[in-house]
Amino acid sequence: MSIKSITRRGFLRGCCIITGTLAIGAHWTGRAVAGVRSLKDYMQDRIASVYREDKSFVHRASQDNVQVQELYKKFLDKPLSEKSHHLLHTTWTDKSAAVRKLHEEGQYPGPRGGEFRYKKYPYEA
Repeated sequence: MSIKSITRRGFLRGCCIITGTLAIGAHWTGRAVAGVRSLKDYMQDRIASVYREDKSFVHRASQDNVQVQELYKKFLDKPLSEKSHHLLHTTWTDKSAAVRKLHEEGQYPGPRGGEFRYKKYPYEA
């Protein structure tokens, strides 16, 4: 078979097959590379990007932010005041007994709770 004997339809069909094969191959190659990277590498990259972006901020600490300073002057009086403590701080409530009760009744962790009971989560190595 020579190149001169290929019809236009045959040429287009061959191009479509080659293009589709390359696209699917590139997709699966990307998934394979992503699967090889460990969670540790991902987290290190994420932490590095957060620190890199943080360096570009004008106000890197809340006490340096003009809006926060103005909020304290106009509304919260001063840092660590009773009003700021009441409005800005959270409280912790122990709910382990309620969770334990739901777990004993079979309602926790939900309908998909046993999905990863004997195998690792997808992002774990």
